[in-house]
Amino acid sequence: MVPSAGVTSTDKNSALSAEPEATTTHSDVTRVAGRGTVYITLAKVWFMLTGYATHFALARLMSIENYGLYQVVMGVVAIINAVITIGTSQTVSKYVSHDEASADSVKNAALRLQLLIGGGASLCFLLLAPVVSAYLRDPQLTNYLRLASLIPLAYSFYSVFVGYFNGQKRFLTQAGLDATYSTLKVFFILLLVSLGYGVGGGVGGFALAAGVVLVISAVVARRSHDTAVINKRSMPLRELAHFQIYLLGFTLVMNLLQKVDLILIKSLSSSNPQTASENAGYYGAAINLANITYQIIISMAFVVFPLVSRAAFEEDRARTRTYIANTLRYSLMIMAGVATLLSANATEAIRLVYKAEYEVAAPSLRIVAFGMLFFGVLFVATTIISASGRPSVSLLIGLVTLISSASLNAALIPGYGIAGAATATTAGMALGSVLCGSYLLSSFKALMSMSSLIRIVSCSALVYVVSAAVTASSRPLIVAKLVGVGIVYIAGLIATREIGSSEVSAARKVLGV
Repeated sequence: MVPSAGVTSTDKNSALSAEPEATTTHSDVTRVAGRGTVYITLAKVWFMLTGYATHFALARLMSIENYGLYQVVMGVVAIINAVITIGTSQTVSKYVSHDEASADSVKNAALRLQLLIGGGASLCFLLLAPVVSAYLRDPQLTNYLRLASLIPLAYSFYSVFVGYFNGQKRFLTQAGLDATYSTLKVFFILLLVSLGYGVGGGVGGFALAAGVVLVISAVVARRSHDTAVINKRSMPLRELAHFQIYLLGFTLVMNLLQKVDLILIKSLSSSNPQTASENAGYYGAAINLANITYQIIISMAFVVFPLVSRAAFEEDRARTRTYIANTLRYSLMIMAGVATLLSANATEAIRLVYKAEYEVAAPSLRIVAFGMLFFGVLFVATTIISASGRPSVSLLIGLVTLISSASLNAALIPGYGIAGAATATTAGMALGSVLCGSYLLSSFKALMSMSSLIRIVSCSALVYVVSAAVTASSRPLIVAKLVGVGIVYIAGLIATREIGSSEVSAARKVLGV
């Protein structure tokens, strides 16, 4: 975290470490998990705010052409970064959570492994830059892509430290480093661009921020190492690599799953390139809003991963079942509210963010909002499955879902356009959720209760009824309507006792009151 005025570097380190002990008793799990979810959620919110601020400023500091070039370069890098970050951090988190006394052994083995994985990815990125530039028909991209090859290299090693802290359930440290990185990134990018370095400054600022936060994370981990009880047991590289390869493959599949519908709309929705691009723009607007549904619960997946991993490693099936049931219940409770709000108020939601022309995307948003709910369930469930030691199962479910979604999109888009894409994506994601639920039920005899599912669905239906009865035209009235209907949803959960004394007790534990 960036220290405020009057805070010394020593105070800063203490703040990063001021969190629950890594070896947490079972009675403290609610407090640790709850606070961890809050910490990581706040870091993710800061990440999104600084990201929007960066793009808002760059659109004014750069020409339209340069801003487009920057977007293309960062878009290519983002795919690689997402795969490396999640695959690496979850691998390290899993093995650290098994035996926290061996955390440094796992970290050191993972850092050596990244010389191969991160170094290889970065080298391929560097060497393929001219090929990518030729495919995109713009030779000037070559040098920018070469500079960007430093980013996945830094991300690869930084992800080891993220997993190191996550596996020890040091969620405040993890969140603090992520927030620091977000702050450094917006600072360096805007500084170098404002100094006149253009696209190269933007890419270089991104790479510089990644390098600096890597150094900071290494220093924080080193200070932890000085006071930790260390087990000298060596971590076999082969075991680590085997697990990580499955997770890297799974993460790649999940990233493709999020983009296949938009790609196929551009390819199949019209023979006229301009019309196809417009269709992609409309659908992209719907997806950007629908994505809020699952993004809001990503922090839960980060928190539950080391908890399930530790419980599965210790063969504590009762505790594993509790984690599965509670995580699915809370995730669905949150996502159902958001998805139903977006679906029931699709036209108003689009009007709130976009120009009037984009209201043509409202029918798609009504459908795909629930597609992203199913994707959220898929994301959380596969995180649990991977944490239990079965990343190959997550990969298989992801592949089946991807093939199903792509096939349905290819079949429906030519005849039904963006509404067909929304329907196909929702059906594909629903299939993936069912497969995950079936596996969890057969392997762990655990899912959320049917009574909870009925109550959540009933409260979601209430949102539809109230939304249909209330109209709003201006932006202030739309915001008021969405807030009001959201309160109705929460009130319904309280009235049906889906939110009750146990949730209040859990909240008090999290808040320490």
